[in-house]
Amino acid sequence: MEDSITFLHSSDWQLGMMRRFLGPDGQARWAQARLDAVMRIGDVAKATGAAFVVVTGDVFEHNQVERQTILRACEALKRIEVPVVLLPGNHDALEPGSLWTSAQWVGHAPSHVVVVTDTEPLEIVPGVEIVGAPWKSRRPLADPAAPGYAELAPAASGVRRILLAHGQLTSLSGGMSDVPTIDQAGLEAAVADGRLHYVGLGDRHSTTEVTERIWFSGTQEVTAPEETHPGNVLAVTLSRTSRGKESIEVVPHRVGAWHMVEHHAELDGEESIQKLEDFFAELPDKERTYVRLAADGSLPLPLLSRLDAMVDAQGEVFASVERWAKFWTVRPAPDAADLDALQLSGPARAAMEELRQALAGGDEGAGAALTLMHRLARDAG
Repeated sequence: MEDSITFLHSSDWQLGMMRRFLGPDGQARWAQARLDAVMRIGDVAKATGAAFVVVTGDVFEHNQVERQTILRACEALKRIEVPVVLLPGNHDALEPGSLWTSAQWVGHAPSHVVVVTDTEPLEIVPGVEIVGAPWKSRRPLADPAAPGYAELAPAASGVRRILLAHGQLTSLSGGMSDVPTIDQAGLEAAVADGRLHYVGLGDRHSTTEVTERIWFSGTQEVTAPEETHPGNVLAVTLSRTSRGKESIEVVPHRVGAWHMVEHHAELDGEESIQKLEDFFAELPDKERTYVRLAADGSLPLPLLSRLDAMVDAQGEVFASVERWAKFWTVRPAPDAADLDALQLSGPARAAMEELRQALAGGDEGAGAALTLMHRLARDAG
């Protein structure tokens, strides 16, 4: 006979987050979507028979979120009918003035919600021990996960132990983290020797399997185009056979509804403009989609005007369409006066005239070549 238990793992809700690229209407819809995703976690808990839910850090965007954000979060948590364990992360650390001690939270948090305030083991349901490493400040001095498991002995027979931690793994940070990172080898050793049966991590917004028993759940709703697999909650099932063999199954369930898309367009004529128009037309869920648009190339003035009008109009249809300033290098194509002003002679002048004739004959490739010749000659001069 198999003994098993299922729970849900989520993280990085960052309720109260603002996004500069969204207007007031888009921001309001996006903020509500983050709460809606939390409520859908309750639906997944019911559908999977989950015994409890863990959230591994950054429940809120910061400790000074508006009172309304806290109260709405409490209402969303009521929709999750099983116990919920919340771990403070770097955004909502247990520091002086923390929202976790505020009158709004203390007075309205549902009774089935537990905030991890230290590293003492918690028994939320029989046979399961939860240990957590809450952030006490935004800038820890050492591995932020280590306090949760470093001093533990192997779990007692029949007990499954789950670690909740928040931070970047040394192996995944690429040396870019400005705070101490989590030692993956230490976590793997703790799993191997029976101190831990599952490690739930937060801070990385993309759902990521580190090892079979070490996972980042990712954020419940996308926050940036760079995220590769956001918008999920993980259903984790820990099983044990009558002979003591342990197994694990981790299944992502999508709860997010928004999309953030990064698109690079090469613009050099009528066809490229039409291609960009087709790209916008084919995207689904426009009211819940942010597009960060990069563009390069040269266009004659009528097409430049058409481009500007198109992007402005799509910005009204989509949640937001943003010209990515760092990679927006669309230039006016040179006109006849610009070309005549070039100090070209001999073969170069002959090549230019040949390209002008080809362009007049409808060859758009000739237009791109003329633009390049114009830029090179101008820069050389």
